[in-house]
Amino acid sequence: MRAPAGMMRIMSHLPHLALVLNAFIWGVSWVPFKWMESLGLSILWATTASYLLSSLALIALRPAVFKSLLSPQSIWWMGLFYGLTNTCFNWALALGDVVRVVLLFYLMPVWAAIFSRWLLNERLNAEALARLALALAGAAVVLGQPGEQSGFADALSIAGGLFFALANVHLRRLEHAQAVQRTMAMFIGSGLVPLFFLLGAALVAWGYGVDPGGAMRSPLAAEAWAWLAVPLVAVALGLANFSLQFGGSRLPTQVTSLIMLSEIVFATVSAAIILGKSLSVAEMIGGACIVLAAVWATLRPPKH
Repeated sequence: MRAPAGMMRIMSHLPHLALVLNAFIWGVSWVPFKWMESLGLSILWATTASYLLSSLALIALRPAVFKSLLSPQSIWWMGLFYGLTNTCFNWALALGDVVRVVLLFYLMPVWAAIFSRWLLNERLNAEALARLALALAGAAVVLGQPGEQSGFADALSIAGGLFFALANVHLRRLEHAQAVQRTMAMFIGSGLVPLFFLLGAALVAWGYGVDPGGAMRSPLAAEAWAWLAVPLVAVALGLANFSLQFGGSRLPTQVTSLIMLSEIVFATVSAAIILGKSLSVAEMIGGACIVLAAVWATLRPPKH
């Protein structure tokens, strides 16, 4: 018995809706992270706790998955780069302006084009170079606009996009791996990398007798409400990853990349509603250049 035509149409759009859900969760993820930080649990500690909890839950559901990760060494490189992505992006959120962080993060297509040429031997023709120039011009406009965000936060935002591009290139190399393996590597990397940053900062602060403060402060002083939110954030991040795996595996890469750009919209709108944040003229012009370059790259994928 065939499903009704209306149901079939809805089912055909499920991958698109899954990717929109992924972009929505990431676009508003700053809200719970900032809230937990206001209660004394820094964003990096919240990131560590959320992803390690997700890792433990996945191991409990699929115990064999951890052992299966020991053989393909390249999958751990992917996990490392995803961990660096989340560390840089969330740390930038702790220090800077939400919209500016997301805009600079989405220079990612620039780095993706460079790494694809280097690691995947994809052609970098005149059109690709023009896209890179457009994106970099947009970044120059955004960075040239004075604001509340520090230069370190800008650097973290850009580095987050760079590591995300590297992670995606490795993801393409691991198309043969099971989705649960890729998810496990991403969760573990995203939990352990910020933890190593935090422990390293704590050792340096202890050695020099200084207070690390900020994103490095001890989680023991956090209020109980902050810790109670960690499982909810872990579930949300797990849902976002599942949505990306579901939608991304069923749609062309170009479509996936285009839909992911809606994260900028969700971040901008949520910041406007919650923080009363409005874009400056420079941010609108620079952001438009960055988004246009990303859309251009999406609609005209590189040729081998």
